[in-house]
Amino acid sequence: MDAHRRGALLADLDRARAAFRAAVDDVDADLATTPGIVGAWSARDLVVHVAFWAEHGFSALALATSGRGAEFDYDTARTDAMNAEVFSDASRFTPMTAAEREETAFTAFRAALAGLDPEILDLVLGNGDTVEQVVRYDGPDHYAEHSAHLRAWFTGDPEPDDE
Repeated sequence: MDAHRRGALLADLDRARAAFRAAVDDVDADLATTPGIVGAWSARDLVVHVAFWAEHGFSALALATSGRGAEFDYDTARTDAMNAEVFSDASRFTPMTAAEREETAFTAFRAALAGLDPEILDLVLGNGDTVEQVVRYDGPDHYAEHSAHLRAWFTGDPEPDDE
């Protein structure tokens, strides 16, 4: 049954990432660095942002599979500061290099999840979250959240709830 859960997580990750990439691909190249999608963030900034969080999820999986899951000490109280640092760093990326970083991060995260012993999904990490929870919030849930932001910005629909 755990292998089925891992497969479902992979499918959710693939679907959410494909929807995100489709939303990013719909961005007019002249607007890729225009702020305003989420506060001052541009499409390029969001691509760097999701890349960072995919790398974060990959790190959690690496710690869990190496028997060092207790070292994963992510604290949601640090999220805003981490996001501010990512935003500050994002301006050094072109839209193309942002996409390359996201591709690399996603590929590593997905491969780590695909190779994960399914029993590890229930492992509780150092921050109190299970591996599955971290995969969900750094992966499919995060991609879906920002796909909705991109779509809302370009369609003029009200911004989606962040909950």
